[in-house]
Amino acid sequence: MTSLVWSNDRSDVLELPAERSCYPNGANSKGLVRRAIRATNKAPDFRLPDQHGHRVTLSSLMRRGAVVLRFCRNENTAACVREFSALPALHNDVQRLGAGLVIIAVEPFDPRPLGRAARSFHFPILPDAGGKVAQSYGLTYQASGPTSRGISSTNGNSKSGLRIMSAPATFVIDPTGLVALAYVDVECRTLMDHGQILMALECLDRRKQS
Repeated sequence: MTSLVWSNDRSDVLELPAERSCYPNGANSKGLVRRAIRATNKAPDFRLPDQHGHRVTLSSLMRRGAVVLRFCRNENTAACVREFSALPALHNDVQRLGAGLVIIAVEPFDPRPLGRAARSFHFPILPDAGGKVAQSYGLTYQASGPTSRGISSTNGNSKSGLRIMSAPATFVIDPTGLVALAYVDVECRTLMDHGQILMALECLDRRKQS
């Protein structure tokens, strides 16, 4: 598994409605293509609290098997709600294959649109305040609007200026820490198909057994 799938390859991906906000200009998306972690790269480790207050690290997750790491926008739009609603089913399939699913979001997770508490999800949901983890994966960019919590705006006004955003992305990471499959949504309009994620995990499992 060394292939890299980008969002500009529109085959077999889920198209999202236009309500999903896009990058302010094309230069940002081109920059993301150059910066983002690619297949065969070493996945940066992280240490973040989950919805239960427990510290989660990538290294500890990898000791149990492969990891599916998904960076979500979490803007509480209808598209984001649909994405989060589909994650429990993905979690069950990923777990069945001996892997783990973990979600990271720069924006604080708000479960109210889903009608359920964050603690009810059986996979880690990690707030990346300040976007440091997303930045280590090459996914961050600046957008106009209210600044994210913990980020200082350029003019010192917390109500305006630039805020740190993260592109949606999915990484399948093998137990050695190498990225086996990377999908970065440079246009904020697509999602990686769950079948592709499961196929990557099955390939990793076959490679481990051979």
